[in-house]
Amino acid sequence: MAKDPYRFFRVEARDLLRQMGEAVLAAEHAPMPDLPARLLRLAHTLKGAASVVRQPGIAAKAHEIEDLLTPLRDGGVTPGRSELDALLALIDAATGAIAGLDPGAPASPSTSAVGTGQTPRAAAPAGNDVPSTDDGANMPLLDIPQLLPEELDAVLGNIAQTQGHLAPVERAVALVRELRSTLNGGQEALAGPLARIEDQLERATRQIGRELVALRDSAEQLRLLPASLLFAPLQRAARDAARSQDKQVRFSGVGGEVKLEGAVLNTVLGALVQMVRNAVAHGIERPADRAAAGKPAQGRIDLGVERRGREVLFSCTDDGAGLDLDGVRRTAVAKGIVDAERLDDEALVARLLRGGLSTAPRVDALAGRGVGMDLVRDTADRLGGRLTLRSRRGEGTTVELRVPLQLAALRAIQVRAGGLSAWIPLEAVECVLQRPVLNGQHIAVDDELLPHLTLTDVLRPAGAAAAPGAPRSALIVRGGGQRAALGVDALDGVSSVVLRPPPSLLPAAPLIAGLALDAAQQPVPVLSPEGLVAAARGARPRPVAAVPRTETILVIDDSLTTRMLEQSILEAAGYRVHMAASAEDGLEAARRERYALILVDVEMPGMDGFEFVTRIRQDDALRDISAVLVTSRNAPEDLARGKSVGADGYIVKGEFAQNEFLAQVARLVARSVGGAGSAAEDRAEGAPA
Repeated sequence: MAKDPYRFFRVEARDLLRQMGEAVLAAEHAPMPDLPARLLRLAHTLKGAASVVRQPGIAAKAHEIEDLLTPLRDGGVTPGRSELDALLALIDAATGAIAGLDPGAPASPSTSAVGTGQTPRAAAPAGNDVPSTDDGANMPLLDIPQLLPEELDAVLGNIAQTQGHLAPVERAVALVRELRSTLNGGQEALAGPLARIEDQLERATRQIGRELVALRDSAEQLRLLPASLLFAPLQRAARDAARSQDKQVRFSGVGGEVKLEGAVLNTVLGALVQMVRNAVAHGIERPADRAAAGKPAQGRIDLGVERRGREVLFSCTDDGAGLDLDGVRRTAVAKGIVDAERLDDEALVARLLRGGLSTAPRVDALAGRGVGMDLVRDTADRLGGRLTLRSRRGEGTTVELRVPLQLAALRAIQVRAGGLSAWIPLEAVECVLQRPVLNGQHIAVDDELLPHLTLTDVLRPAGAAAAPGAPRSALIVRGGGQRAALGVDALDGVSSVVLRPPPSLLPAAPLIAGLALDAAQQPVPVLSPEGLVAAARGARPRPVAAVPRTETILVIDDSLTTRMLEQSILEAAGYRVHMAASAEDGLEAARRERYALILVDVEMPGMDGFEFVTRIRQDDALRDISAVLVTSRNAPEDLARGKSVGADGYIVKGEFAQNEFLAQVARLVARSVGGAGSAAEDRAEGAPA
């Protein structure tokens, strides 16, 4: 490969120009008094670097930027619209010149990393009018400096070779172990030194193996770039499109931390630019029209990037007028599209996504020829993705582009159970519970019963049943707007891993988002949060042994959540449960049926818990029933009052511990079933419940 003399200069220059372009665009929305001084520093650095590599043309552009900014800085003047436009033009020119230094750059004018609007046109599909050179179909294509694939492959090859060199060391450890086991007689003095050698070799091998895995994943991530690199050219595209139509637009990007292959970002940018331009041309209204509709003069365009399992979702949402489906239908009829008049809205949107239609009232430099969506659709097809569109008249439109992932980087936590290992995306893990308590197949978290699934259930669903009892740890995972608990035996730490797609021969598995490689180059599944939650919520209940408890407990609480939580815990423990929403209803229920225990809330409308306990202690038929107060009040005077009215226990909701609660219930029920006299005697003696 021929040596590239401008490689490092291109990296530095592009970064300097990117910073300059972003600062100018930011200054259009909020005054930046320090902008001239800031840009002068960047331009001066660029001029010096260009001079070093003998690029006088680029140095001259940097000097022009200095000439424009120096009077503004010296006079303390904030740049106005004309100065900002001039700065962007100079930045564009310098960026194009730098792109031309790329050995693989085409002879045609190159593309700008900040979005010049003066870049090569996207070819229109056959059968459509070809736009003119100033029709707005020109797209700023992202030109991100990346590590050359050959160099990266060489680095990864060296790492793999080094990993292979660990095998002889591991065999040496086994030989030392075998030698130590054969020692006898006078050779036993060697056992201690050999054991220390074995231990040191084994520790060093494991440590080097872990470090090589981390090094390999770090090298793999050099292929990946943050999606935030898309935002500057898209912001520029929105700004230029709005300027051409006398509209006001604010662009914002979310999800820039998602890392994807540079090739994907380069490929998808053209489609995203067209989505942004469509949002300006067909969605965002002019300021007067927005004011008449009760909207702020400045429209919004939001670009979101989100990893969803094995796909990445790019969504472009505007708060404009929404699709004019009647106009689309009229255009379709005028173009002679078969059955256009009878298409419903959904079919009409699908037809619009196929290209060749436009809702623009006239052809101008931005829209009207119906070729814009062709580029978006072609990009989706080229990447094996999908394109969808949703719109509400008067409220805006969302266009979504989903493309499959080849490589992606994510922070994940490694979990183990039953000899199995997996990674869980860290962003989906809300918290980790140690020694959780199971209620059947649920775990109580924040007054909510979450379905529980073990890692063994997930990875070996047809294998042996999971061991009885609660897991050592449970991860509370959120996916698809819902939560579930995943039981595991061990947590092996958090790391940044490279997510790879499963082999194409494997059947689709909604639980598996992708694969990561371990130290032995073996695949470890990366689980999908959405798939986990769906599997936990759809799991069939496990058969449980019958519990020989048939006593009935009355729960009285005006909170439905508390009633349901206590019911689920008690029924999972084998009790029958009746419920009442007020103390008055509870008192009537207690007079109709004999209960082994009554759990009663303190703070309720009408009769409160203290009065309820007082009433049953005054009733000869009810006075011997055990009663426990359940409340959020934990002041000493409340505890004393509970004891004075004859309560057998006092449970503070904020200090609720399920194991202690069930133990207390079992003790009181046993006492109640054991005889009315014993309960009354214990209470009279002040025995703690």
